[in-house]
Amino acid sequence: MDAITLDRLLAEMRPLVRGRHLSRPRIAGAHAVSFELSGPRAPTLWLDAGRGTAGIYLLPRSRSRRLAGGAEAHAPGRTRQALLLLRRHLDGARLAHIGRVPGERTLILDMGAAVLVLRLSGPAPALTLAREGEGLATLGDGPPAWPPPPPASEREWDTLPPAVFEKAAGAALAAGRSRPRAVLGACPGLGPVLARELDGSAASFTALRARLQAPFPTLLVPGPPESWHDADLVTSDAVSLVPLPLEREGRTILHPASWREAAALLLEARRRGLAFEERRRQALEKTRRSLRRLEKLEANLSHDLAGLADEHQLRHEAEALLAFGRELQAGHTEGVVPDPRDPEARLRVALDPRLGGIANAERRFEKARRIERARREIALRQRETRSALTAGRSCEARLLEARDIQDLADPQRDEAKDREGAKAGPLHYLGRHGLSLLVGRNAKENHHLTFRVARPEDLWFHARDAPGAHVILRDPEGRAGAEDLREAAEVAAFFSEARSAPQVDVHVTRRKHVRPAKGGPGRVFVAHSETLRVVPRDPEGHLRRR
Repeated sequence: MDAITLDRLLAEMRPLVRGRHLSRPRIAGAHAVSFELSGPRAPTLWLDAGRGTAGIYLLPRSRSRRLAGGAEAHAPGRTRQALLLLRRHLDGARLAHIGRVPGERTLILDMGAAVLVLRLSGPAPALTLAREGEGLATLGDGPPAWPPPPPASEREWDTLPPAVFEKAAGAALAAGRSRPRAVLGACPGLGPVLARELDGSAASFTALRARLQAPFPTLLVPGPPESWHDADLVTSDAVSLVPLPLEREGRTILHPASWREAAALLLEARRRGLAFEERRRQALEKTRRSLRRLEKLEANLSHDLAGLADEHQLRHEAEALLAFGRELQAGHTEGVVPDPRDPEARLRVALDPRLGGIANAERRFEKARRIERARREIALRQRETRSALTAGRSCEARLLEARDIQDLADPQRDEAKDREGAKAGPLHYLGRHGLSLLVGRNAKENHHLTFRVARPEDLWFHARDAPGAHVILRDPEGRAGAEDLREAAEVAAFFSEARSAPQVDVHVTRRKHVRPAKGGPGRVFVAHSETLRVVPRDPEGHLRRR
C-alpha cells in the first residue's frame, strides 16, 4: 500500500477504532494478527506483515474468521511467541491514536504503555510490539519495525520538490539501483506500484502528483471478480490497490465503494491466491518425492534384473550333471561332463566341493527355480512401478495445470479415503519392527480407540496444540525403542492439522495417563507426557497397511 491509500484508509478507520479497546488477539495468518474491538457489532482490526498481504484492514468479524480459517495451526513459532506477548500486553488495551509516520509507509498504533509499529517498506514488512521503548516481539520476515523511522515531512509525496526528487532518483540510478528502487528511495511513500509509473524525472513526478490530488479507491484485478480463478491471484501484482486508475495490460479496473472495502477485497484475493499456491506447492512436493522414489525403485529393479544369473544355463548344467555326474564325488571344485544337448561337446561346471555331482545338479535346479520366481516378481514390480510413474507424472501435469484449489484434490487419494471411510475401525499400520500403530479417523473413533481399544501400557500420541488423530502404539512386551516412538510421533503429526508445518511437537505418554475431558468425544486430559519434535510423515508407502 502507498502513503496516499494508507492516509485515506486511516481516515475512514479512525472514527471506528480510536478510543476502543482491543481484545482477543488471534493469529490470522503466518505473519498476521487480528483484534476484536469493543462495542456492539464492532469490526475486527487485522494487522498483516505478510509478503503480498501487508497492511491494515477493518473487517466484519464473520469475514475475518472466514479469512483466518485455521491459520493458528500453521503459524510459525515466531508468530506464536508474539501472540503470547500480544495477549499479555494488549488484551483490553485502549487504542488512543493511529497514524502514519510522515514521509514513510510505517503505521503506529498507540495504546499508551504499549505501541504497535507496522512497517510496509524495506526488504520485508514487519509488525513489532514495543513497550517502554523496548521492542518485545515481531511478526513478519523483515527485521523489527522498532524503533520507527523519524518523521520526514520533507519527503512526503505532496511536499517534495520535483527537482529534489529528480536529483535523489538520479543519484540512485547512477549507483546501479533499479528504477522502482531509485524512485522509492527518493519518495518512499509512493509505494512499489506507483513507483513503476515514474522514470525518475521531475516531469513524471509532477504529472503523477497532479493526478493524485483527487484519489479514489481503485483495484487493478485480472478481470471481473466472478471470472477469477485461484491461479489468477497467485502473483504479487495480480491484485493491486492504488489511489487512481492505471493502465495495465490484462487488468480490469474496479472502484469499490470505500477504501475499507477495497482493502478487504485486496486481502481476500491475495489470501486466496497464496492459499492456492501453498496447497499446490505441497501437492507438487509430495508428488515429486513419490516420483523420485519410483524412479529410483525402477532403476534398482532394472539393476537387480540385470544381475540375475541365467536360469537356462543353470538348467543346462544341472541336466548334464544329472545325466553324467553320478561318478563325481564331493571334494571337487570343478567338473567336466558331456553336454547332453551336443554329444560332441563337453561342459566345464563349477562345483560345491561339499556335495557330489547329483547334489550339485539338484542345487542348480533349485537355484534356477528361485531365479525364475525372482524374475517374475521383478517383472511384476516393474509393471506396477511404471504404472505408478505414469499416474504420478499425470498427477504432476494436472497440478501444474490446475486453476482452482479444488482442482488440486487427488482423485486416487479421495477414492481411497472413501473406501477407508466405508470400513469400521481405526487405520492399522505395522512399524518397521512389527509393532502395531492404530490411528483414529475422527473424534468418536479417537475416543473409542483410546478408552476402549488401547491397553493401559500402550503408548499414546497426539500432536501438541493442534486438532488431530489419537495414535496408539501397541507395546505388549515393553520393547518399543526410540525409533518406534519417533515413527509413531511422525504418524500422529501427519494426521493432524499441523501436518504442513516443518516440525510438530507431539505428546507421548502411556495410555493410563490419559483421561476423558469435558467438551465432547476425543477431548482428553493428559496427566503426564513427554514431547517429541518430529517432521510429519505420511505412513503410506513406508509402513505396511493392515
